[in-house]
Amino acid sequence: MVRAKALRKLEPQTALLALFILVDICSTWVDGWVSLQSITVDFEGLWAPVLLAICFYLAASVVFPHDQADHERLADYYRERKRFIVLMLLAAELLIHVTYVGVFKDRLAHQPAVFWLWTIPYNVAIEASMIALLFVRSRRANVGLIVALILLLTIPYWVHGSIEELIARRYGY
Repeated sequence: MVRAKALRKLEPQTALLALFILVDICSTWVDGWVSLQSITVDFEGLWAPVLLAICFYLAASVVFPHDQADHERLADYYRERKRFIVLMLLAAELLIHVTYVGVFKDRLAHQPAVFWLWTIPYNVAIEASMIALLFVRSRRANVGLIVALILLLTIPYWVHGSIEELIARRYGY
């Protein structure tokens, strides 16, 4: 984009989608440290993280056009590629759940209220927003959903686990 001098023509949907992918990848890296304890260094333990990286790569690689002519029609390019990108990000979310199975089992066993009142609703909100993004057509709806997704992904990092702590305290964990 920068080399093509098309930065001034950057479509808000495209820019926000790129930012969302960046935030999603960063939050996955941060959360990877949590799930790292339950992953083994063998094919059984690494297949999901490897596929996760591939999904993120495929999604990120098509956000911006490679062809100079596509920079002139960025809104159309976004519409043509959005479905593929969001499907790759949804696949990545499902693969994140696979890597988190140990964390989910532990949380369900030791903090069921946190699991049912925070973990499940939080993940459902993210995935439902992504599914909605697959179907919306208007520019305003696309921008709104992507902004909502960026905010959703960052909630755990602004509050530093305080939501889980409040639930845990309320239920005596």
